[in-house]
Amino acid sequence: QYDTRKSVLQSQAGLLWEHRLDQRQQLRVMLYGGQRDTVQFQSIPPSAQQNPLHAGGVIDLHRNYSGLDVRWQGGFDLAGRPFELVAGLGYDSLSERRSGYENYLGPAAAPLLGVRGRLRRLEHNSVSNLDPYAQATWRLAEQWTLEAGVRRSRVRFDSRDLYVIGRNGDDSGRARYARTLPVASLRWQPTRDLALYLSAGRGFETPTLNELSYRPDGTGGLNFALRPSVNDSVELGAKARIAGGLLTAALFHTRTKDEIVTATNTGGRSTFQNAGHTRRRGFELGWQHETANHWRTQVALTWLDARYRDAFCSPSPCGSGNLVAAGNRIPGIARQSFYASVGWVPPQGWRAGAELRALGRVQANDRNTASAPGYAVASLYAGYVQQWERWEFNAFARVDNLAGRRYAGSVIVNEGNARYFEPAPGRSWTLGLGGVYRF
Repeated sequence: QYDTRKSVLQSQAGLLWEHRLDQRQQLRVMLYGGQRDTVQFQSIPPSAQQNPLHAGGVIDLHRNYSGLDVRWQGGFDLAGRPFELVAGLGYDSLSERRSGYENYLGPAAAPLLGVRGRLRRLEHNSVSNLDPYAQATWRLAEQWTLEAGVRRSRVRFDSRDLYVIGRNGDDSGRARYARTLPVASLRWQPTRDLALYLSAGRGFETPTLNELSYRPDGTGGLNFALRPSVNDSVELGAKARIAGGLLTAALFHTRTKDEIVTATNTGGRSTFQNAGHTRRRGFELGWQHETANHWRTQVALTWLDARYRDAFCSPSPCGSGNLVAAGNRIPGIARQSFYASVGWVPPQGWRAGAELRALGRVQANDRNTASAPGYAVASLYAGYVQQWERWEFNAFARVDNLAGRRYAGSVIVNEGNARYFEPAPGRSWTLGLGGVYRF
């Protein structure tokens, strides 16, 4: 009815430069930049767009982004033991021109739907972060290694409203977020083929520009009331070489404050809010093995229990039937996932293999009243790799969803009309050709 659709055009380029200063020091510089344009026609009724504060049913985004990372690495001795220090600075920026249009022409009572209409939103948004960081690794004894690091993250959001008409006032604004993020790890390696480790760290997730783009109350401007989430994680793990392969195992526990979750999701438009405390805990198992004649096997299994620790209302404020109970599972996250692959992958020449991916049931809303069933799909791939002087050429082909299964590949969390499920592609083919030149 609304001819809903979305088109994306993206280009990106990058440069990585590494230079050894002396036998124990080296410098690394990474630069990148790109452009991304997005146009999306949404299924928002014309009646809703009669509100003069509404941003319309068509999104038109033009984004330019760039960044750099400068890193120095040096090796030294501390108390007669090897000591490595890394220090660097990361900077990223994004500039966005966001326009909104009505998705119809003519009167709202008898509209022509699915076309671009009048301008309803125009603003210039910018995001940047500046992150100095340092990390040290000290082999304090023959079997013991200590690692510690710290990052100071500063993120800025600025919005300049260029559509100020009548009741639609100036919604310009800014937000600043900053956190100091420590991490530490202790590793014990009693034998050449076994290592155990314990690590702890703090994470910091600011809202994305997409999450800030709309306010839950429907008024214009960015949602600067959204707070960043902060998480503390502990992980205990082991790595062991067994029968010529590498076995990895890890137990983890993460607690998050001010989790960013979906508030509303209607007509293709999402808004977000903070939901108090959450908890994630689980384990991971992995196995990798490669024979002398280049047969490679990989297996990975993950169990993840992700739940809300605090009750809240979705959307806020509380009303009839929108209370989310403490202990509910976080939607969009599968409790079990499994991956297995086997293939013949020599460094040059022909290669081929098969993959199996499986995912458990996924909750579709915060109240846990709807879910997408689990699924398993198989894939086949083949390719050819050839090196010539400094060039490496890679041609590949693959078939995904080999059996053509019909399943929900993802969910639209908290979709307002209970249309939670997005169908995954059927049997699909991919062909690719690439080349790498090493200076």
